[in-house]
Amino acid sequence: MNKALWQSPDLPALLAADLTLPPQRVWRTAMSPQLAYGRHDGPPRGDARPAAVAIILCWEGAEWAIPLTVRSANLGRHGGQVSLPGGLMDPQETPQQAALRELEEELGICPQAAVLGALEPLFVFASNAVVTPCILATDHWPAWRANPAEVERVLKLEASSLINAAAGPPLEITRGLLRFFAPQLIVEGHATWGATAVMLGELQGRLRRTMGRSAA
Repeated sequence: MNKALWQSPDLPALLAADLTLPPQRVWRTAMSPQLAYGRHDGPPRGDARPAAVAIILCWEGAEWAIPLTVRSANLGRHGGQVSLPGGLMDPQETPQQAALRELEEELGICPQAAVLGALEPLFVFASNAVVTPCILATDHWPAWRANPAEVERVLKLEASSLINAAAGPPLEITRGLLRFFAPQLIVEGHATWGATAVMLGELQGRLRRTMGRSAA
C-alpha cells in the first residue's frame, strides 16, 4: 500500500475484514476508567437494555475521519461529555437500524453508508445498556445539522489521530467525595473518556492491526 491507511480508499474494506476477527482484550482495558473493574466486558445485568452507536468513517478528501458529539449540557445524563451518535434500540430494530436512526436524530443527516460490521458489544453499567458499536463508511464528510436539544458541537476525529494517539496523562474525575482517574483521548481540545474511549480503543487496535497486516 503506497498511501497511509488513513489516506487509503481501501480502509473500509480492510477494516471490514478485520471485524470478522476477534478483538484483543487489552484494546478495551487500556482505555477503561480506574473504577471500571472490567465491567465493560462482564455479563450485563438482567434488566440491561439494548442500544447501538454509529461509528461512521467519512472520507473528507485527504483522509478518513469520524464524527463525535459533545452532548448538550442540559441533558440529565452525561451532559457535556463527548460521545458517539446513538441510543437505546426500539423494539424490533436491529443495531444498524438504531445506529442510523440515532445518527439522523442527533446530527440531522443519515448519509448513504456502507455497513462494515460491528465492534464487540459493550456493557455500559452507568446507563445499564448493552451497546453495539456499528461501523459504517461514507464517501464524504456530510454537512451535519446538529440537533441542539441533544448536541452542543460536532467534533472531527481524524483516523490518523486515532491510530497514532499515544497515552497521555489520565483525566481526574470527581463525583461527590469520590475521585478517580480515567484514560482519555483529546479531540479538538475535548476529553473523551469512559465508554466512548473504550469503544474507540478497540477501533484503534483494529486499525493498527489492519495497518500492520496491509504493510506485511
